[in-house]
Amino acid sequence: MVKYLRTLALSLVTVLTALTLPAQAGDWRESYYDKDNDVRVFTRRVEGSDMNAFRGVTFVNSTLTAPIALLQDVDRAHEWVFNCKAMALIEELSPTNALYYTVTSMPWPVMNRDSISETHILQDPQTGAVTVTMDARNDVFPENDDHVRVRQFSGTWTIEPQSEGVVKVTYEAHADPGGGIPSWLVNSFVVDAPLNTLRRFRRLVVEEQYQTATRDFITH
Repeated sequence: MVKYLRTLALSLVTVLTALTLPAQAGDWRESYYDKDNDVRVFTRRVEGSDMNAFRGVTFVNSTLTAPIALLQDVDRAHEWVFNCKAMALIEELSPTNALYYTVTSMPWPVMNRDSISETHILQDPQTGAVTVTMDARNDVFPENDDHVRVRQFSGTWTIEPQSEGVVKVTYEAHADPGGGIPSWLVNSFVVDAPLNTLRRFRRLVVEEQYQTATRDFITH
């Protein structure tokens, strides 16, 4: 039963992906450091919520555009976004604004979750940092009988240029996954979502197809 609850909690937390910044309520606390993959995970309490926010940070040799190209490659989302069963582009509203549909796998007998998110991409003209914001959209199309809709989540990906071709990647999110899972259980495993997502992100983002990608809205 403990193993089952752990798997369930991880599934609910990682439905955010693919995740504006959480409300200020406390300082970030480092919860885990994966030295081999250079991934640090931080957590903190959020005002008005029983669910903790998470922040994952890593550094990788990459162009600024490569992480964005990987994020937009929905056909491969299931390879690196933890517990992502499928992701699809609903509509590209502009080159920097889009709607996505995500299905997250859940352990039997719990129904799979789905979510709709709107993303915005912008680059700071001074620092060059690229930020992707992700927020739940509940007005695009109704729920269906095959999934339970996740309605409350938000998050960001931030790509910051460093020296000598290195970028700092920060993945931050906060959500209430719902589904009757107690907050203490979700919070117990909130580290695993960014940790495993960033581990896989690091392996894929260095591929040539992403490193040679270009976007008109990103300058180097």
